[in-house]
Amino acid sequence: MTLNQRSLSAKCPEELDALFRDSALGAAPDGEGTGAAMLCPGTWHGRFLTFLIRVFIWQGKVVNRSEGTLKNRVSPFGFRDIKANVVEGPSRLDGKPCYILDYSKTSLIARAVRDEVREIAPGLYLGLVFIRKWRVGYFSLRYNYEAPPRLARRVMAATLAAILVITVYLLVRINRDQAVGYESAEDHFKYGSTGGERKSGIPLAIWHLLPKMFPEYLPGEGLRSLGFLYENGKDLPIGVSQRNVRGIETVFLNCAVCHVGTVRLAPDQPRQVVLGMPANALDLEKFERFLFACATDERFTGERIMAELERQGIEEDFINRLLLRYVGVSLMRDRLLMLRQRFLSFLDREPEAGPGRVDTFNSPKVLMNFPMKDLPEREWVGNCDLTSIWLQRPRRGMQLHWDGNNTRTEERNRSAAFGTGAFPTTLDRDAMNRIVAWLEDAEPPRFPQESPLVSFDKALAKRGQPLYMQYCSRCHGNTGRDFSGELVGMVTPIQEIGTDPHRLDSYTAILAANQNSLYAGYPDERFRHFRKTFGYANQPLDGIWLRAPYLHNGSVPTLRDLMEPASRRPESFFRGYDVFDSKRVGFVSSVQREGDREFFSFDTKLKGNGNQGHEGPEYGTELSSRDKDAIVEYMKTF
Repeated sequence: MTLNQRSLSAKCPEELDALFRDSALGAAPDGEGTGAAMLCPGTWHGRFLTFLIRVFIWQGKVVNRSEGTLKNRVSPFGFRDIKANVVEGPSRLDGKPCYILDYSKTSLIARAVRDEVREIAPGLYLGLVFIRKWRVGYFSLRYNYEAPPRLARRVMAATLAAILVITVYLLVRINRDQAVGYESAEDHFKYGSTGGERKSGIPLAIWHLLPKMFPEYLPGEGLRSLGFLYENGKDLPIGVSQRNVRGIETVFLNCAVCHVGTVRLAPDQPRQVVLGMPANALDLEKFERFLFACATDERFTGERIMAELERQGIEEDFINRLLLRYVGVSLMRDRLLMLRQRFLSFLDREPEAGPGRVDTFNSPKVLMNFPMKDLPEREWVGNCDLTSIWLQRPRRGMQLHWDGNNTRTEERNRSAAFGTGAFPTTLDRDAMNRIVAWLEDAEPPRFPQESPLVSFDKALAKRGQPLYMQYCSRCHGNTGRDFSGELVGMVTPIQEIGTDPHRLDSYTAILAANQNSLYAGYPDERFRHFRKTFGYANQPLDGIWLRAPYLHNGSVPTLRDLMEPASRRPESFFRGYDVFDSKRVGFVSSVQREGDREFFSFDTKLKGNGNQGHEGPEYGTELSSRDKDAIVEYMKTF
């Protein structure tokens, strides 16, 4: 067999040792030799290691015979470094003469290395590698060739290095997971991630594009027409967080989307953004239907989306353009179509929710693969008002959610994060804990008693205090900051409270059992306290002036209306207007339109929208008109 570097790499260690022993000293190496390391000779993985070492670590040795020295060619660029002395001496293998490559006096990093070489064929040398006294491998050196030009070698090395850099970059990119951070707790609440972008995220470029590409599916201009709130200098609305996932900037909803609202003290006054209050103008159902409509449009394809992105001047890097065109858009469309089929199975058979409301627990049924079309009719309608989330610390141990189905704020918080697309495996716990810590003691703004734009009668409020304590404090606390009261945070049976039962009926014991299986793989976080109740929880009244409309389903526009029997409460009114009615305490509900925005007409005669209940002598609805006014005036101090 002809000896060459390829045939040497196929030999086992015993054969190489025999070949070395049988060879004479031979001519001394001189000039530039190309090398091949052999760490596991005779094996397939040994040949693979030889290739990797040749490309990225060591390419050979350059010998200066007249000086008795050499330098190794190392790195992908073949730099000459790691010097050794070349001397004749006895081999450690058999004691016969060989050329010894001695690094002990010339190299700090290789001082423990000793190489021994003999010429086994004209211009071909076999080498043994020793570290101290242990033999660790073999190598070959070939001098019977014409070395390629140095420029060509370096171009090849540069190409291979570029391939390596690109490979490393792509590996880093596809493993990237970094949310946009915010220094202040308030900004983190408004824009910080809960982890929903990791699995449910929408590519940022597509988020910006959809309202421009499909305006016919929106009631007005852009997402503002759905009640999304934008601050000056921000290109994303409050309640939308951003995260780089696998190299793509993605966005999704966070807690603030449902728990930040606005108030104006008069139509010509600027809007005040209030953190923690219900999102009184946001229409989540219309937002969901907008996404579903986009996904069913024939223009929702990778080719059309990318062409429209370019036309709109929305930039993406080359890799993202490829991913979105050939993978991302199709995946998003498929997921939206799947969710559309499931969500419309209950959205289409219940009254439209309108702004400031959502069906809280039919959505988890969808995500848990409940057979929605087979559910009994009593479970179909679960619309309820979005809630305020201030002062969570004093709420610990209370029965939470409208029906009091859980007593642990920790579980309630993770359940809410589930609604933002953050599942057990994708929840950003550090970011979530930061939001939770801020909410523990976050307080609602006080009623602006001193403002000339509002109505407030201190004497009437003073008269209302004892009446409130007699009729209201037992269930709702002494004040908006003092939650003391025998029944505060406890459930009042539906037979007693008498309010609309649909939200209560939509939550079932089967759903509670399924919820308690969430986080099963995380023993310290597993849900254990969800349960079916048979009434509605008595809520503390902190910031009650900003929580209109009232009752669990938002069916009563003002506090003053709530003090009346159901027969004298408005049968219909408009929701979504944020101008405050300081006399009756609530939002003005008689305005149908402002600018190009038309407000939602709420009909209390529809399923789930009933405004009955919370009435009778024990609730103060039979008091005189003056006494009712006094109680409402006192609650303005909350």
